[in-house]
Amino acid sequence: MNISIVEQKEGYVKLRVDVEKDNYRENFKKELKKVAHSANIKGFRSGKAPVGMIEKMYGEGVRYEVINRMVSELIDGYIKEKEFKVIGWAVPAEANTEEMTKEDMTLFFNLALYPSEYDVDFGDKTFTKYEVTISDEQVAEQLKQMQTANADLQETDNVVEDAIVGGDIAELEGDTRKEEGIVRENVTIYPQFIKDEEEKAKFLDAGKGSVVVFNPYKAFEGNEAELKSLLSIDKEEVEGLKDKEFSFQIETIRHMVPAELNQEFFDTAFGEDQVHNEEEALAKLREFMQSAENGNADYKFTQDFLEYAKEEKAAKLQLADDLIVEWYTDNMKRNGSDEKAENVDKEALISSLKREMYVRELAQRESLTVSDEDIQGFAYEMVRSQFAQMGWHNPDHEIVAKYADQQLKDTNFAYSVEMNILEQKVGKAMMDKVKLETKQVTSEELKEILSPKASEPTNDNDEVKEETRVDKPNRFGFTQNRERVRKTRCFGAPSLDRYKTATPNGVVRHYDVIFTLLLSA
Repeated sequence: MNISIVEQKEGYVKLRVDVEKDNYRENFKKELKKVAHSANIKGFRSGKAPVGMIEKMYGEGVRYEVINRMVSELIDGYIKEKEFKVIGWAVPAEANTEEMTKEDMTLFFNLALYPSEYDVDFGDKTFTKYEVTISDEQVAEQLKQMQTANADLQETDNVVEDAIVGGDIAELEGDTRKEEGIVRENVTIYPQFIKDEEEKAKFLDAGKGSVVVFNPYKAFEGNEAELKSLLSIDKEEVEGLKDKEFSFQIETIRHMVPAELNQEFFDTAFGEDQVHNEEEALAKLREFMQSAENGNADYKFTQDFLEYAKEEKAAKLQLADDLIVEWYTDNMKRNGSDEKAENVDKEALISSLKREMYVRELAQRESLTVSDEDIQGFAYEMVRSQFAQMGWHNPDHEIVAKYADQQLKDTNFAYSVEMNILEQKVGKAMMDKVKLETKQVTSEELKEILSPKASEPTNDNDEVKEETRVDKPNRFGFTQNRERVRKTRCFGAPSLDRYKTATPNGVVRHYDVIFTLLLSA
């Protein structure tokens, strides 16, 4: 067999493979004998059917697989020899289908390659670097929120707005309980959720043991769900409550009392023996808040830089777009996603691919890598941050690590973390290589910059088009839709049926060559 380059340009190579009968004849005979040795043919003992009969029954399928395997190994070696960085695998030409029926054949294969040239000159662009100012009032408010998050539920003698009031409720007729009226014991009412201010006022300042007379329908503005829950009635009965009053015998009054600024609170919120008084607490909080805002500012720079790189630099990369789409849709079909393959957003696929290629190229130039420790650390801090948002600022290390490990078992999450870390590393490295102008902002201003209000749709259908997520293989060997990328043999699992039903088209369409993971370099 002979292999040669027919055409080569940026992002693309076309290969020619010449196959003669003598190239595969011996391997074909050996494969036939193997098949005959394991075949169960009616009328013959197992493995005793004549080779000639096996050839008549399965010869064409065996020949196709032998050629397929030999050509696969040839192209595999050629790709390694030429050090081609291949996107996906070799895509066979349509004409190969007919060629495979001949004894001597000429086959053509197309390779989509990584680009060899990247524009990394950023001299014509100035980026904004935000510097965030945090006020004393913000730090004090954050401390109050932490106290509230660590509040204790305590008994009190009189109802306050955030109280939880427990007692018995009964329907009235005049000034007394209505005979066979609605009565419920151990009911809980939250005055802060009473919508009507007049009815709410009847509860505020009421003491333990007192009786409040009120109109539930008016109090909750006829809300069906709330009234059904409060009185245990059917929805058909709700409208009948409009003019009815009820008594509420207050038995218990509890409310949340913010944590005191004592050592127990400081140890819970900041870690044991880290903070000892309010002044130290405010200083530590400022440190945390400033670090977080600096991270947000760096994130904003990275997003601005990556958007610029995508639109002005990555978009210029020369790729074999149509060939990549052909390979990509074929890969989806192999993984059982025929419907998705028919609806691939080609523009989004290529755009996303170019962006990630460009990011990885910059990372390679700066010798930036993402280690397993990076990924585990990122997941750990993310889980820790989630706990903090729930008011748990000093969770046990083992608990956080356990939840982080569980998250990383999701390969989609792990891949997203890996790319997030790499992009942030690239952004940080580029900060020293581009022109910057600094701008002072408050945390609220930065928040608005990071999450601007959604603009009104402007297209004819009054819809906003969302960016398509691309199901491309990653360094974990998975596509974004989490199906493992795999080399697929022409005929599937070894069996006689694979030879009997094989067609030249099947061999060509499922040609198995070296698989270079997309974006793994």
